[in-house]
Amino acid sequence: MVEGELAQDPLVGATLGGLYHVQRLIGVGGMGRVYEATHTHLGKAYAVKVLPEGRADKPSAVERFLREAKSATTIDHEHIVKVVNCDTDEEHRLFIVMELLDGENLAERLLRGPLPVDEAVDIVRQTGEALQAAHDAGIVHRDLKPENIFLTQKHGKSFVKVLDFGISKIKTPDHGDPKLTATDQIIGTPLYISPELARGMSVVDHRTDVYALGVILYEMLTGSPPFTGQNHFQLLYKHGNEAPDPPSQRSKKANIPPHVEAAVLRAMEKDPADRFETMDAFCHALRGPTVPRRARTLGLPLLGAALAAGAAFLLWPSPAPMEVTEPPEPAPAAVTKKSEVPAETSPIEPVAPPVRLALDSRPAGAFVAVNGEKRGRTPVEVELAPGLEATVRFSLPGYRSQERRIVPNEGDALVVRLKKKTRPKPSPIKTDF
Repeated sequence: MVEGELAQDPLVGATLGGLYHVQRLIGVGGMGRVYEATHTHLGKAYAVKVLPEGRADKPSAVERFLREAKSATTIDHEHIVKVVNCDTDEEHRLFIVMELLDGENLAERLLRGPLPVDEAVDIVRQTGEALQAAHDAGIVHRDLKPENIFLTQKHGKSFVKVLDFGISKIKTPDHGDPKLTATDQIIGTPLYISPELARGMSVVDHRTDVYALGVILYEMLTGSPPFTGQNHFQLLYKHGNEAPDPPSQRSKKANIPPHVEAAVLRAMEKDPADRFETMDAFCHALRGPTVPRRARTLGLPLLGAALAAGAAFLLWPSPAPMEVTEPPEPAPAAVTKKSEVPAETSPIEPVAPPVRLALDSRPAGAFVAVNGEKRGRTPVEVELAPGLEATVRFSLPGYRSQERRIVPNEGDALVVRLKKKTRPKPSPIKTDF
């Protein structure tokens, strides 16, 4: 889009619905043109999305356009763009009025390269909060991609706004469970499509958004999406069948924590049943290991003891001034006895050595992660802390992932038999993306 084309737009200077005076064109998409417009009474600037004339006579295009407004207003979340009006003007132009955002979308940010781990995780956390609210309202986005994640600034940090619920799937008592085909939408390379959508499955749920957000986090960490191809068919096949390289192998300089990598790979599992059950669970896994409550409060008993000792010292009767010529005889013994009490001089218990645990799978070659940290492929032997529960996860392309929780003892062995995934019958690949 060149500047001349932006300036020559026929709607610039028009007033939509008698209220929104169009100032300039700020963006063009497959389902509409977005303008900055000023409310004639309030003087406030808004973003106004107008359905193109060529699509206004197509029921499916109108349905998708209205669905975007309906979904956003149903959820009403701080991380979802706010829709304030949806109307038709005297020229029968259908338009949506939204809050005007200042910033850039995530796709534009990714043109400058990968993001720091903390920043990428924070963007995913905010996006996940918005999508969890949508899922709680019975709405699945189904078209999550960096272009639909807008980054504004708030308190000096990136603040996420999720856009475009146009092909969302709404499930409510009033609207049932309608299906919206992709015939009318123009999507670029399907870099973020879930395996179930790539296979043309008619029934998808909120876990398709979990997959897409996992792909987006992968790209934010590494600077490139997990799968690329020369055409739609190659990408659809890879999303449906191939396992991604671990992000740490794609970008060794990124210093990706093991728990973040484990969360990304689980979010991108081919089978929805192997992914995180909710967006909240995905975001929680990205936080990493937390300090146990007992460890955090360990200092409280010592603090209480110190306070008690201080109170006893203050309340102990003081000797008369004339008698304080030299320390009384019992004082050294009392000091010596007191010095034996503090924990610093208590004998240090020896740390128990780690125990070795043999891990294997049938078939062999499965990836092994212990407490979210990669440990190699089976068969493999790992060292673990004795007496502490550990979560061991086995994953192998084409097979269902398995998790086992164990308290290891020296010489233990764990062997799992992985079950093959049941694949749906292949359906003809649609080319109307």
